[in-house]
Amino acid sequence: MSMSTLVNDHPLVETDNDETLVRAAQRHPDGFKPLYHKWLKPVYRYFFLHTASEKDAEDLTSLVFLKVYEDLPHYHSRGCFSAWLFSISHARLVDYYRRKRPVVNIDQLEAPTTSADLLSTAVQNDDLRRLLLMVSGLPEDDQELIRLRFAAGLNYREIGLVVNRSEDAVRKSLTRLITRLQKNMEVNHE
Repeated sequence: MSMSTLVNDHPLVETDNDETLVRAAQRHPDGFKPLYHKWLKPVYRYFFLHTASEKDAEDLTSLVFLKVYEDLPHYHSRGCFSAWLFSISHARLVDYYRRKRPVVNIDQLEAPTTSADLLSTAVQNDDLRRLLLMVSGLPEDDQELIRLRFAAGLNYREIGLVVNRSEDAVRKSLTRLITRLQKNMEVNHE
């Protein structure tokens, strides 16, 4: 999966649609496929941004969907499906870090290229590296908010359910984080 797919392909998160998909998957195993396809990329992006490894992200994504498939008959809508899904994802990530402490080298990440212009591509790569470096310097809780919002594509309510915070608190935290990152990027450009 390319970095451009990670950055440019955010899902439209529709809670009502999720509940319909979940009920269909609970009724018949063939019904799991649409649910899987809807959430595959967001879960993969979430893991890729944590591990910076395609192989590890693929392995973790597989483990999550295996667990979701096994536990889906016992799932009861108490909030929203995405919160349940990313709680399982987070648990798999904790297991991953217990087994292996990866080293993420920011220089190995590539920016998506949208232009044939070499200068534009160089500026884009530099901006992305600086942004990723700034994000990696944030506290883990702040990094997790950014991953859930931009890699997983969750809305504020869904993030709040995953991290046990109110929707308003998540919105305010992310707004402050984004504003701070934008100011740092502007200062670094001058």
